[in-house]
Amino acid sequence: MKEETGKTIDYGKYEGQTFGQILDGLARDIPDREMILFNGERMTYGQFYQQVMQIAMALKRLGIKKGDRVAALFPNCPDFFVVQQAVLYIGAVFVLLSTRYREYELSYMLKHSEARVLFTIDEYLKTSFIDIIDKVRPELPGLEFCFVMGSKVPSWGRPFEEALSLGRDLDEKLLREDLPGYNDTASILYTSGSTGLPKGVKMTHRAFVFGALQVARRLRITPDDVTLMVVPCSHTLCAFIQFPNALMGRCRIVMMETFDAAQALEMYNREKISLIYGVPTMFVLMLEHPNFAKTDFSSSRAGYTGGAIIPEELMSGVRNRMNCKLVSVYGLSECGACSMNDVEDDESLKIGTVGRPLDGVDIIITNEKQEKVPDGEVGEVCLKGPILFTEYYQQPELTKAAYDKNGYFCTGDLGKYLDNGMLAIVGRKKEMIIRGGFNVYPAELEEQIGLIDGVQSVAVVGLPDKVMGEKIVACIIPAPGSNITDKDIIAYCKARFANYKVPNVVIIMDEFPVTALGKVQKFKLVEALQVKGI
Repeated sequence: MKEETGKTIDYGKYEGQTFGQILDGLARDIPDREMILFNGERMTYGQFYQQVMQIAMALKRLGIKKGDRVAALFPNCPDFFVVQQAVLYIGAVFVLLSTRYREYELSYMLKHSEARVLFTIDEYLKTSFIDIIDKVRPELPGLEFCFVMGSKVPSWGRPFEEALSLGRDLDEKLLREDLPGYNDTASILYTSGSTGLPKGVKMTHRAFVFGALQVARRLRITPDDVTLMVVPCSHTLCAFIQFPNALMGRCRIVMMETFDAAQALEMYNREKISLIYGVPTMFVLMLEHPNFAKTDFSSSRAGYTGGAIIPEELMSGVRNRMNCKLVSVYGLSECGACSMNDVEDDESLKIGTVGRPLDGVDIIITNEKQEKVPDGEVGEVCLKGPILFTEYYQQPELTKAAYDKNGYFCTGDLGKYLDNGMLAIVGRKKEMIIRGGFNVYPAELEEQIGLIDGVQSVAVVGLPDKVMGEKIVACIIPAPGSNITDKDIIAYCKARFANYKVPNVVIIMDEFPVTALGKVQKFKLVEALQVKGI
């Protein structure tokens, strides 16, 4: 069969397909094409498919059925995706767990999801996950099987290799019984925790495939692309956007266990990276690395980023110095990506925006009466479309409360449409600061303060104030070698903002509490400031 090229690839063929159907097609069409490079070892699409079938067969033999929950607790490695695709193939529900989680979180998520099977690493970065699981097992009566990757397999666990062996002799009839449909549940995702206790977000094959398909189109992904995977696999961005994008584009993945700027730059030189997904901080670290000047970016063409506003200086720096057109993306656990730039958009349309809604997605801005507001006015971002979750698992009241009277999902984010039709996010509804009757949007301050020389990161929050209602607190992480002071920040803001927007307090910090993807957990930041009596 003649392999598709970037000019002839037909993304439309994926519409209506489950992940298993997509994988069947890849194994049939391009079994010998290289798929993944990880720690010096290369795997083809055919080899990957074979391992997926073995794990899928093992799960079937263990009695795992469509709708049963199977959890994975792995660092970045190809086995994460082998397990993910095996679970999805048979119609079970994939539960993502992060190696950043500890006892309370793992116990809560495994119990709440009612997982029957757990695939886990024995230990990682000095944390023994088998010790944690052993401690919480009495709270998990529904957890029947645990497969452990690594040399330290407890008596109640089985080696990961045993799962591969159990599925080695394929029973095609059993394997393909009761396969999932497009609208069946694919995964339960737990919200990142930037606003409090995680919720179990149920997502279908349709939501993931439809969303990833639109992203692939806007990034213009082709079989010629080589995508650098540096985001944690346990994050939705990697697991259900970047990885499906690679499958749909039939391209090659270069996977890193963790992000390291020096290693990432080396991959550009050695593997001719063309496409990277990450957060703005990752691009900053590469641009500032001593090895940057020795890196060949001739193969580079595009970058996908979200989770924070992209400063104009960073966007132009990445374009001019890395030969990389950045696209800014807006998304949530409840829908994945829902709005983004096209990679070929003029850069003037990308600054300060998250592009346009994905095709098939309706995003409106509403006021407190749940009425649509005119372009240019700030309101809550609300949306409809096939990318949305079906429910918060076992939390029907929360599910009902998440939608407005017109059936739109209410994101809790504040945004507005610009004159050019682009969507701009200005902050969280709950993060909006009301000082003396004036609305202050932290994102506006963060964007401008982030432009100051000597500022590496900034987070703006509101704290109670007896007189004005709330006071504005700007938390700053200085750039290495910077001597910037609180007075410098306040003077800068006084020269640029109305007086009610100027921070009342500036705190210099070493680090912020963040999620696995580097998103600032502002509720934890507020708690820390209140403990200090700010």
